[in-house]
Amino acid sequence: MNSPTHSRWRRPLLNVLAAGLGLGLPGAARGQPAAGAPAAIRLEAETGRTIGAVKVATAGSGYSGTGYVTDFLDDGDRVTLNFPAKAGLYALAIRYRSPHKGFLVDVDGLTLSGMFDESHGTFVEKNFGKVALRDGGNVLAIHGGWKHYEVDRVDLTPVAALPALEKPPATLCDPEATPAARALMDYLVEQYGRRTLSGTIEGPDVDYVLEKTGQSPAIVAADLLDATTSSIRHAGVAPMPTEQLIERARQGHIISAFWHWRAPSGLLDTTIRHPDGTTENVRWYMGFYTKATTFDLEAVLAHPESQDYALLLADIDMVAGELRKLADRGIPVLWRPLHEAEGGWFWWGAKGPKPFIQLWRLVHDRLTRVDGLHNLIWVYTGTANPAWYPGDDVVDLIGVDEYPPDVRDPLSASWDDVQARFGGRKLAALSEFGGVPDVAAARALGVTWGYFASWHQDLGPRKMDPAELRRLYNEPPVLNLAELPRDRWAPAAVKTAH
Repeated sequence: MNSPTHSRWRRPLLNVLAAGLGLGLPGAARGQPAAGAPAAIRLEAETGRTIGAVKVATAGSGYSGTGYVTDFLDDGDRVTLNFPAKAGLYALAIRYRSPHKGFLVDVDGLTLSGMFDESHGTFVEKNFGKVALRDGGNVLAIHGGWKHYEVDRVDLTPVAALPALEKPPATLCDPEATPAARALMDYLVEQYGRRTLSGTIEGPDVDYVLEKTGQSPAIVAADLLDATTSSIRHAGVAPMPTEQLIERARQGHIISAFWHWRAPSGLLDTTIRHPDGTTENVRWYMGFYTKATTFDLEAVLAHPESQDYALLLADIDMVAGELRKLADRGIPVLWRPLHEAEGGWFWWGAKGPKPFIQLWRLVHDRLTRVDGLHNLIWVYTGTANPAWYPGDDVVDLIGVDEYPPDVRDPLSASWDDVQARFGGRKLAALSEFGGVPDVAAARALGVTWGYFASWHQDLGPRKMDPAELRRLYNEPPVLNLAELPRDRWAPAAVKTAH
């Protein structure tokens, strides 16, 4: 990432907030507001410049203005709108017609990612967070993503003031949660809205961050993917990252664990042919993916007497064995199972929300009631879609996984969606992020995740320019290992286990 370019975007945004918001917008405003009062901007898509296959259409009804734009077919297809504005924050809304599709919107050189919900054949309007506009001319373009959507118009409404963050209670869903787990949750809620804890995946990236920034991440996360019976059947017993996590806890890091759960049975070693004629090699070690297993969760849950159901329970007990090593040392864990179910690319989400929720609650019950693990803080990773949510009684924290094309994206739309559903009830965090987020710039838009956890390798801290990485880790909103009150929640973690 080019640091000077980033600074050109970030500093004007912070200056906007310092100068105050809600400035009048001459020119393209709707209505006739009083002098100096905020004015909304409406941009009809058909008045923009179309590039590539994009064209203006008038088929059907329900659009505003004189038409809409359609035929976003390739990456280069876009519509670009130029307009004047006064510097300030604006709520962005897009009126569109689309199936469930991802898209990209560029605002003055900053690329933001969004998701069009299924509109059921009609034009609908949806808010997509907040953007910062500059004095004078501005440029907005819609393009890319999953394509095959239609855009009617864009509305930009001045934001007079950012909403105050409503903190959730620190109560954990497990009534028998350990004192250490409760103390850690108390601390996370205490910092929520004030500081954002840094994090990354266990391995070389932890040391890389220290080398390049002089700081160590507050949170270290690891994947327990080999803790499955199918993994043992295919490759034997593999080393687990548990001992590394114990050592990180001794160093004072907060520990997080997730689980790319290879399906209990039906793992594939084959070549699959896609509808477009392309082929793909699928191997057993990819067995957490839907495409790499024949395991049918819905059918298995309907037959608790089956062998596959027994294997399901055996896998839960196996991962419990690894988590127990942490529990025995007094280490609380941000536990993030069954992540990203809504996408359907993992087998635990392939059959829809009902079997997923049933499995989540089974895992929760098995680990807490049967396996006796009470050191877990349960992190549900998903969107605000209520159909997939397992319930407040089995979730402590909401995680969002984001891999934006532009790491400068403040993820305002994702934040607003989560706050609309869970604000005041659950703390929200970036449980995975492709790169390292600019916490200070996001906070200028009211986006205050409790923590972030960078992915690894080329999608982790190494994705960033080293000078930029150092800046991001050393800006005051970011809270690193050196500032953690480590004895507050896990004094036993620094001692040798019994």
